[in-house]
Amino acid sequence: MKLESSKIEEYLKVGKLAKPKLTLYAFQLRYNLAQGTKHQVNDANHLWIKCQEISKKIGIPKLESLPALIAEQNSQLSNINGSILPERILSFTAIEHKKHLHLRGEVHPLQIHDTYALDLTLRYPEPEVEIADLSGLNPDNCLLPNNINASLGQTLVLFAQPLGDIQNEQAFADACVMALLSTQTYQNLKIKCQFQGKLLGSPIYEYNNDADSPQEQCHILIWLNTNSQTTQLENDGEYYYPLINLLNYRSKIIYAHSQAIWCNQQAREEYSKLESKVIDFNYIKSLPVSSKLDKFSLWLNEIPEISFNYARQLRDLQIHKNTIQTNCKNYHLELDKINNIWLQDNDLIFLSIFGKLAEDTYVEQINTDLGYLQPSQNLFDQMINTIRGIVEIEQAKRDRSLERTIQVLGIAFGGGAIVSGVVTQHIDKPFAPQINFKYPVHPLVSSLLWSVLATAIFGIVAWWVTKPKPKRNKQK
Repeated sequence: MKLESSKIEEYLKVGKLAKPKLTLYAFQLRYNLAQGTKHQVNDANHLWIKCQEISKKIGIPKLESLPALIAEQNSQLSNINGSILPERILSFTAIEHKKHLHLRGEVHPLQIHDTYALDLTLRYPEPEVEIADLSGLNPDNCLLPNNINASLGQTLVLFAQPLGDIQNEQAFADACVMALLSTQTYQNLKIKCQFQGKLLGSPIYEYNNDADSPQEQCHILIWLNTNSQTTQLENDGEYYYPLINLLNYRSKIIYAHSQAIWCNQQAREEYSKLESKVIDFNYIKSLPVSSKLDKFSLWLNEIPEISFNYARQLRDLQIHKNTIQTNCKNYHLELDKINNIWLQDNDLIFLSIFGKLAEDTYVEQINTDLGYLQPSQNLFDQMINTIRGIVEIEQAKRDRSLERTIQVLGIAFGGGAIVSGVVTQHIDKPFAPQINFKYPVHPLVSSLLWSVLATAIFGIVAWWVTKPKPKRNKQK
C-alpha cells in the first residue's frame, strides 16, 4: 500500500499524458409518467443552463448560446430522438487558459427517448500534458455531481495516452483522478477504484463513491490509451452511441433504485402512523360514547388519507422495479454492442457486474420491501371498516335512543294534553258530590295538576312499552 501511495505521488509530480480529454455524460429526465409526453418536466432544460454557467466560469462565449440554440431547434421539431442540434456537435475554444495549454472542446446535446443527455468534452490537444494540469479540465470541480446536479446522474470519462514507462497503471489512473478532483476532494468524497478491465484493447478503471443518490454519486472512468488499435477504434467512434446509451440506462437504474429506497422509507412512515392508532384503538374504544364517536370520526378522515399515501408508495415501488428491470435489459443489449466492436482484447466484466447487481440486488430488495409492506395494506382497510362499523353501531344506538325518547315524550305530552282538555271542560262540575273542599282549588291550578299527572303516567307507560325486550336463547 505504501509503495502504491508513493507511486501515485510520483505520477502526480512527473507523470505525463498525450492529448487528454475529459467528457461529462450527464442525464436529465425530460418527460415523466405523470405529465406524459406533451409537457416536459419543469427542469428539463437544466443541463443546457448548467452549460451556460460553466461557459462563463471557464471563458467559452460560444457555449453560452446553447440554451437558445436548443430552444429554437425544439420549436421546429416536436419529436427528436438523437442529436438535437442540426450540426450535431458544437465545437468551442476557451478565450484564456494556461499559457502553455489551449483548452478546447465540443458539446453534443441529445435526446434519448424520455431523457436529455449532455456530452460535454474538454480537451488539451497538446502531445504532452502533465498530470497535474488535468485540474484545468475540471476547474473548481465544476463538472462534479454536486455542481451539475443532473436529475438522473452522470459519469466522467478521461481518455488519454500515458507517456513514458508506466510501471503501475492503476497508480497512474489514481493520480489522474486525484489531479482532476484534487487530493482533498478525492478523500472527502471517499472515491475508490472498484474495478478494472479493458475497453477496445486498452485498460479502463472505474471509480465510484457508491452514493445512493444520483446527484451525489461520483462515477469516473479512466481510460488509458495504450494500444494503437484503441486509437483507431476511438477515432472511428463506433462505440460512442452504445456507450452513451449504456451510461444512460445505468443512470436510470441508479435513479430508480434511489427512488425505491425513498418510497420504502415513506411507506414505513405512513405505516407507523397507522400503527400508533392501532395501539390507541382499545383505549379510544373504552371512552364514553360521545368522546369515542368524536375521536373515531376524526380518524375516519385521517386514516383514508394515510392509506392512500401508503398505497401510492407501494405503486411507485412496483413502477421503480419495472423501470430497473426494463433498463437492465437495455443495458445488456448496449454492452453486447460494445463487446462486438472489438472482440480480440475486451474485458468488460466490471460493466456486467453492475447489471447483475441491479438484477440480483436492486430488484430483489424491492421484492423484499413489497413482501413486508403489501400485507400491511389490508390492515388499513380493516382498520377503516372496523372504526366505521363501531361508529355506525353507536350512531344507530343513539338514533334509537333518541327515537324512543321522542316517542315517550310524544305519548306523554299528547296524553297530558288530552286529559288537560277534558278537565278544562269539567272544571265547573264536581267530580264527586260527597267531596267538599273547604277551600276550593282554582280551576287553572286544577287543570295544570291533572295535566302534569297525566303526562307522567302516560310517559311511564310509554317508556315501559318501548323498552327493548331482552333476547331469549332458543332451547333445543
